[in-house]
Formats: sequence, structure tokens, C-alpha cells
Amino acid sequence: MSTEKLEQLMKGLTDNQTSHGVSLSVEMFDADDKVACIKLEDREEFPIYMTADEGQILCISYLFGDEQVDPDKRAAMVEAMLMMNVSIPLSAFSKIGDQYIMFGALSPKASIDELLHEIELLSDNVLEAIEAVSDYLKEAA
Repeated sequence: MSTEKLEQLMKGLTDNQTSHGVSLSVEMFDADDKVACIKLEDREEFPIYMTADEGQILCISYLFGDEQVDPDKRAAMVEAMLMMNVSIPLSAFSKIGDQYIMFGALSPKASIDELLHEIELLSDNVLEAIEAVSDYLKEAA
């Protein structure tokens, strides 16, 4: 899909709110790579990056980097994340480079309401995931 489709999705999300009344801010993150950045009010530390192509609309949120994981607990954390994948609705864990992520995908024909639901659910799931794996992360200095 073209940048036009992404811009159309962004326009549909602009001035919209989640079902809980949370406001969104939407801006183009990288026009060359066709990536939008969506921030939910009071959750700006976990923005959602959205891209679209012929096969899917993909929404990704970065959780934490390798350097934040306690090396002695890494295997147990990965096992826990794999086990949580099934019980987390419409979202899954993955890794890009040295960053752990959570993502959700929709049909490119999804409505703005369906996309808004996915964004809200992904954001909720990210907060739950961070809490669930916090014991595997290094303590902040």
C-alpha cells in the first residue's frame, strides 16, 4: 500500500478516542518507510508504530531492550512470554534486533473502529506485559 493509505488511516484516527475516552495523537514517524506513530494519552512512553501494506495493517510497540533484561533470567522470561502469547488477546510478543516488542495485525480492509480497538487493546496489553515480565528485568539504578 502507498503512503496515501497510511495517511488515510492516520486521518481516521486523528481526533478520535478509545472506548475509555483516552485521546490519541497521530503523526508520521517516517514517511520514507511509511510508518506512523500513535501515542495514547498518559501512555506516551509506549507509542504504537503503524504501517500498512497489501496484506496487513501492522501495529508495533517496543517494550524494552536486551540490556534491560537480567541475563540470569532471560531464558525464563522468554519462556514466560511464549506462554503468555496465547492468553493475550489480539497481540503477540516478538523481537526486532535487540528490542522486545508486542504487536497486533489487522486486515488492510479493517475499519477505523476496528483499528482503534486494536490500538487500545495493544496499548492495554503492553502495560500488562511490562508488569508481567518486570521480575525478569534489571532493577533501575
